[in-house]
Amino acid sequence: MEAVRVGLFVFGYPVSIAVIARWVPVVRERRVRWFVVHQIAVSAIVAGWALRHQWSAVAINGSWLVTAAVWYVFGRPHARRSQGRS
Repeated sequence: MEAVRVGLFVFGYPVSIAVIARWVPVVRERRVRWFVVHQIAVSAIVAGWALRHQWSAVAINGSWLVTAAVWYVFGRPHARRSQGRS
């Protein structure tokens, strides 16, 4: 079981951090694949902590999972300013 947990972390943390580093463009440009990969990676992290029975870590990472989803769904691209067109 330890190997599974470590595998979840080895996948989850680097992938989620890579997406978070580009989070604003992911939301603005509606990069669906990036968002889905991020959610899968964070879910892996949550599962890894759950296997270890570290419920505070599950709550923290799970709250980011929900926050990221809400941010992605309700985050709207900024209105484009007119470029002199009528």
